[in-house]
Amino acid sequence: MDKKLTEILIITRSVTLQQGLAALLESLPGITKVKAIHELTNAYPWIESNRPRIVLVDAVLLGKDPQAALGKIQTCSPQTQRVLLADDVQSVNRVPRYAEAILIKGIAPTAVAEIVSNLLSTKGTRDEHSDSNS
Repeated sequence: MDKKLTEILIITRSVTLQQGLAALLESLPGITKVKAIHELTNAYPWIESNRPRIVLVDAVLLGKDPQAALGKIQTCSPQTQRVLLADDVQSVNRVPRYAEAILIKGIAPTAVAEIVSNLLSTKGTRDEHSDSNS
């Protein structure tokens, strides 16, 4: 009974973005709950106590130091995968090593579904291999 619910957290102030992503993610097999939080500072304690499988975070909320914010999410829940929601391709170059995936806002829903599904299917095997280098 170690199986946890597959929770996904969306952190954005954009109601339209949050609602669209939530509807898409809730339709994917294996996702049991999608939660939205509008402020990054409110998200940290929730992440630490609930340990969602994936966090999608709007780059607009990361401020001047996106690496610090994404690193704090990792500190709160090391197993949680981070997906950056970026406004443009230039944002992609800033934080690739701090997020497992970067999505440009406005990307086709099928691409979002594929990326999230891939993250869900690969979670665990990468961690196990990197944790035990035997």
